[in-house]
Amino acid sequence: MIATVARVMWLGLLRDRGALMLAFVLPPLMFLVFAEVFSGAGESDLEMRVAILDQVGTPLTGRIAGAITGLDGIVAVPDRPDGASSVADLEALVRRGQADAAVWLRAEPDGNLDADPPVVVIGDASRALAAAVVTGRVQRVLQSEFPSLGVARAASLIDALAGPYTEDQQEALDLALSELDPAALEEQGGDTSQDGLVAQRLLGGGREIDDGVSYYAGAVAILFLLFAAMQGAISLIDERNSGIVDRLVAGPGGYTVVVVGKGLFLILQGVVQAALIFVVAWWLYGLDWLGHFGTWLITAVLAAAVSAWLGLLLASLCSSRQQAQTASAFVVLILSAVGGSMMPRFLMPGWLRELGWFTPNAWVIESWQGIFWRGDGPAELAAGWGVLAATALGAMLISVWLAHRLAREK
Repeated sequence: MIATVARVMWLGLLRDRGALMLAFVLPPLMFLVFAEVFSGAGESDLEMRVAILDQVGTPLTGRIAGAITGLDGIVAVPDRPDGASSVADLEALVRRGQADAAVWLRAEPDGNLDADPPVVVIGDASRALAAAVVTGRVQRVLQSEFPSLGVARAASLIDALAGPYTEDQQEALDLALSELDPAALEEQGGDTSQDGLVAQRLLGGGREIDDGVSYYAGAVAILFLLFAAMQGAISLIDERNSGIVDRLVAGPGGYTVVVVGKGLFLILQGVVQAALIFVVAWWLYGLDWLGHFGTWLITAVLAAAVSAWLGLLLASLCSSRQQAQTASAFVVLILSAVGGSMMPRFLMPGWLRELGWFTPNAWVIESWQGIFWRGDGPAELAAGWGVLAATALGAMLISVWLAHRLAREK
């Protein structure tokens, strides 16, 4: 009897080619996607978009800027038409996420121990890891390519502690620094520490709470909105298989009314789910949810609408509950992984980071991050809202068209 039950289930799976493919083809595909997403999470593999501003313009700072640009894993942010001519421009690029970090060469490095660090790495506190990675790479390139800078600072420290060098000693030191061979110094174990040459500055978001709260509130919200919408939409398949559709088609509006009604319910459910998540973030972590309630609500409605209509579209395309359940899990996991719900997108390879813009997750997370971290208003959020609205509208129209086609077939 046990073998018979197993055989019946196997035969049912074989007859359902869609479920068969979802069961045995999609798992390795998911592995490939997740391997790409998380393979770039190591510091040595991270690809950072970096904006560089050389305010000094000397040959030395020009060589330093060129060495930083040529580092593996550093992608120089192209200059805008007006260029990044000030620190404010650098900060704007970092705040908007167009650059993961920025390098500001504000003075020519020398041996002056009392001067402020000549190189400053500017990052956003919500992406502090990116700033730390860039800072480490800048320090390493200064150590390997410009060891004389560290030696000069060490000589200045000796001068300060033991008294000034004589004129002959200073001339000998200058000559030695000009002829210093980085490779030979490294082989001899020379100390080329760059302490004091590089500083790091993180831009705050105007609030005092943990920097990851606003990001992960949005990331978790859209993840669960998608899961809940997909599961709620599967009831369409149950109604088709149970014969309920036959009776609904004969009623006013036909099956289209049912699809639209389910969409409205799933949208309302999604807004409530998102509100619960942000209430917890407000209550326990101090997220200023009520202070930005208007823009939050618009984003929440659009996020719920996208989730609802994508779920109904997927359910309309599947012929069985098994297909829908497997496909929905696959779609949600892929969208969430690539879109940044599971890991910030700046930790992903460059091509995968750009691919994330084709997911609703990235636009929803970016919108809520803009609201609560950067303080964006409707003008800055309009582009993201437009993408979400267009996606929801497109999915709704296709779902309604499929419902009309199903009604004609019945």
